[in-house]
Amino acid sequence: MPLPKIEPTGGHFAAPTPGEKLPTSQTTPGPIPLEFRHVWAIERKDCTADPALTRIAAAPGAVRFYEGRSVVAGADMSTTGLLTLDVEHVSEGQTINETHKLKLGADARTLTYERRGATFVYARCD
Repeated sequence: MPLPKIEPTGGHFAAPTPGEKLPTSQTTPGPIPLEFRHVWAIERKDCTADPALTRIAAAPGAVRFYEGRSVVAGADMSTTGLLTLDVEHVSEGQTINETHKLKLGADARTLTYERRGATFVYARCD
C-alpha cells in the first residue's frame, strides 16, 4: 500500500540565508522537525564507527537504523515537545507499521526514542 503524501508545514524546513549553505537534511521539507534531524548514537563510538550498531539518522521524512529504515507516514508534535511518528518500518525483508515517540532533552543534545515498547536514549553526534 503506498504511503500518503505528506505536505510540508511551518517549522519543518529552513531556507538558508544568502551565502549560507545548509545540508539538505535541514532545507528539505518533511514531517520531522528540524531540531530532530541529526545523527544520533547510543554509544559515542558509533558516531564515527563503521558499522555503527547504535547510530540512527533522522532525515526530513525517515529515520535510518543500522539494519532498517522507518519512513514517516504521519507526524504529530504535542505541546509538551513529544513527537509521535506513524511509520512504515522496513528491516530484513519485513515491513511493519509502527508508532515511534521521540523527545529531545532540555539541551537538545539527547533524544529519547521509544519504539516497540522499548526506550533508548541517544546523544547527538555533531
